[in-house]
Amino acid sequence: MARILQSVLALFLAAGLGATTLERLTVDQMVEKSTSIVRGKVLSASPVQRGSLIYTVYRLQVMEWIKGSTTSTSTEVYVPGGVINGRRQSIAGAPALELGAEYVVFVWLSPSGTPHIIGLSQGVLSVKMSTSAGAAEAVLSRGPIEDAQVVDNNGQPTSDAGLKLSLSNLRLRARQAVVR
Repeated sequence: MARILQSVLALFLAAGLGATTLERLTVDQMVEKSTSIVRGKVLSASPVQRGSLIYTVYRLQVMEWIKGSTTSTSTEVYVPGGVINGRRQSIAGAPALELGAEYVVFVWLSPSGTPHIIGLSQGVLSVKMSTSAGAAEAVLSRGPIEDAQVVDNNGQPTSDAGLKLSLSNLRLRARQAVVR
């Protein structure tokens, strides 16, 4: 009970300061919690307003479904924040994807069926090709989260060092999660 109260207090204090608090997630937690994991290139970004919130909707050309089985060649993800009619909303910890760039995104569906990225910036990994010993391999990475408070699963402040892993390692983790 004390752990729950600490978490609620940490979130309350952060909300009062206008900050975003993110629970640090491991790769395995993101794999498990995601509805789908998609490797794709950003085709477009457009703002949409839902109630008082502004989102940027990114359309991705799907190169690979790492988790989730579908034949769709494109998908969308909603990221909080954006600009509509000169009104800007910025959300700390929200990723900004670049047009034409390649990413792996961990997606979850909200109760209304809207696709979001798990853990905001935590759930977006850049894809870069690396050559080692003459073989090319896709390397996934993201830098540390610096614009939001990161807490551990007990609600205690912690640091985020970023993330780096191979695409083949992520595929293996996704397959293992399905088996469990």
